[in-house]
Amino acid sequence: MDPLTAAGTFATIVGLLSNFKAERSGTELTEFTTWLKEKHYEEVAGAIERNSILSQELSNILATNHSLLVERLSQLDNRIAQLASQFEGFGSLANALNSKPPLSEQAISVLEQLVKSGAEYFMERKVFTGDPDEYLLIGGTGGKLRYSDRRFIKDDLDSLVSAALVRLDVTSKGSRKFFVTRAAAEFFK
Repeated sequence: MDPLTAAGTFATIVGLLSNFKAERSGTELTEFTTWLKEKHYEEVAGAIERNSILSQELSNILATNHSLLVERLSQLDNRIAQLASQFEGFGSLANALNSKPPLSEQAISVLEQLVKSGAEYFMERKVFTGDPDEYLLIGGTGGKLRYSDRRFIKDDLDSLVSAALVRLDVTSKGSRKFFVTRAAAEFFK
C-alpha cells in the first residue's frame, strides 16, 4: 500500500473508531462493523472483515476499557494536531479542526529545553518570596528551565501534559515532577 493510501486509511479508521466510541461503549469487533454498515461505511466494514490482522488489532483496541480508549484517542488526536501544525499548509487546518489551542511559544520553549538538556524530568520548586517559581532539570546537563511569562507557565505546563508531551507525577510532599516522554523527543525530530 502506498504511503498516501496508508495514511488515509489509518486516519479514516481512527476517525470512525472515535465516532463509534463517542456513540457507543461496545467492545466487540462485530458491534463496530455493524455500526459501520448502519452508517453506510460498508466498504470499510468489508475491508476490516477481509483483513485478519486488521480485525485482530481492532479487536484488541476495542477490548480496552472504554474511558481509557477514549483518553487514548483524544491523546492521538492532540498529537496528530500538534504534528500537523509544524508543517506548512497544515497548521491552519489542524488548528481549525482541533478545538484545543496549540502550544504557546513558551510551552514549546520549555519542552525544547527539557529535551535538549537530556534530563529525565524537571521538578517544580515553589518560591514564596515573590520571585517566579523555579523548575529544576534533573539529570542530563541539569540547570533550571527558563521562561518569560510567569502568569501562564502553569497553563503551559498543563498544555504539555494534555498533549502527552510530558507526564506529570506528584511527590508525597505535593511537588510536581514533569517527566519527558518519547513523544517529546520525537516532537523535535
